[in-house]
Amino acid sequence: MHDTLKILAADDDPTMGVLLQAVFAPPHQLHWVADGLAALAAWEASPDFDVLLLDVEMPGLDGLSLAAELRRRHGTAVPIVLLTGREDDDFLARCHALSAIHFAKPVNWGELVARLRALLA
Repeated sequence: MHDTLKILAADDDPTMGVLLQAVFAPPHQLHWVADGLAALAAWEASPDFDVLLLDVEMPGLDGLSLAAELRRRHGTAVPIVLLTGREDDDFLARCHALSAIHFAKPVNWGELVARLRALLA
């Protein structure tokens, strides 16, 4: 189990960025970007993150498309958590097909941290 999580997070909402930085403060390492294209570039530059937290609806490259591209290029070794208010059957089927985890917004931060720790145990 990692005591320190190294997280790549992508969300275009600046408030979400502030919240992520507060929740995943040191000793965790958070790299937050505001869109999917920046997340893809960050991953390509340093693919040693423990987990990716992706907003589903972002400009440029949305979270589902980003997850699909990362899976195509790198397989399923790194957990991908999709953060969204969506819970429709089509969306959940796409999550399953991408070996991605759905986590509902609004985010229960304590539950998210616990789930990430369990995921990486």
